[in-house]
This record gives sequence, C-alpha cells and structure tokens, in this order.
Amino acid sequence: MQKQQTTMKPAPLWRRLAAMIYDTFLVISLILLVGFLNLGILKLIYGIDQLQQMTDNGQFLDSPALHVALYLTIFSFFGYFWTRRGQTLGMQAWRLHVLNENGTRISAKQALMRFLVAIPSVLAGCIGVIWVLWDKNKKSWQDYASRSGTYHIPAQRDNNR
Repeated sequence: MQKQQTTMKPAPLWRRLAAMIYDTFLVISLILLVGFLNLGILKLIYGIDQLQQMTDNGQFLDSPALHVALYLTIFSFFGYFWTRRGQTLGMQAWRLHVLNENGTRISAKQALMRFLVAIPSVLAGCIGVIWVLWDKNKKSWQDYASRSGTYHIPAQRDNNR
C-alpha cells in the first residue's frame, strides 16, 4: 500500500459534492452500458418480436439479475478506484483521497462498507455527506462506517522551478 507523504486535511463539503457530481456522470454512463448489454442479452433470449410485444404489453425489461449487475458494476467502479488509487476520477479532479488515518489506501472490505453506507447516505438527501458540516472530525457517514477519511491533498509544487 502506498502512503501519502503530504499533510492530510479533511476535504471540505464543496469539494466532496463537486467530485460526486463528476462521478455521477461516469456512473450514469456505466448504468447505460449495463442497460444496453441487458437489452442485447434479452434480444438474444427472446428475439426482437417478442421483446417488442413484451414492452407493448407494459412489461418491464428489468430483472433481479439486472439490479445485481448494476450494483456490482457501480461498486466495482468505486471499489477499484478507492482501493487501487485512493480516489475516483471525480476525486482526482478535486484532489480528494479516501485513505486510512495513517495515509494508506483502504481495503476492499472498507470499500464495500463505504459503498453500502453511501447508498442510504446519498438517497437520504445527501445528509450523510452533509454531515461533515456538523461533525467535529469533518467525517461523513461513509468515512465513519469504513474507518477512513476523505482528504484534500493539494498538488505537490516543484521547488526546483
């Protein structure tokens, strides 16, 4: 695990929200991709005529398997970036890192806990994220649940310039 060498300060709310907006667009594209793959699979199984008839009758083309695939895809996105790089693409743009208090990257178990708590945290009007405004440690529900933190680490300046 790579350790960050700079001073870690809790990320301000506005940076967290900006990174969330950026990542939301990426996640939406992944959801669309999974949806199109699902549609392609259903087309192979049922054929285009039967699919058309199903939609004309008001049947939805989703299934528990689709929901599982969506959750796994979204978790894979966040889990990969949090455990391998310490930051998602949106977090990179805003110089945010999800790290343990000692500066190391979080584990897959921590990423899963963070993801599972982030769902109700965001669905409840982002109250779990906005929590940083009242919390003395400037931590969100996800930070507490995963025993990690979201930190703003400014870009390193080259002193040789």
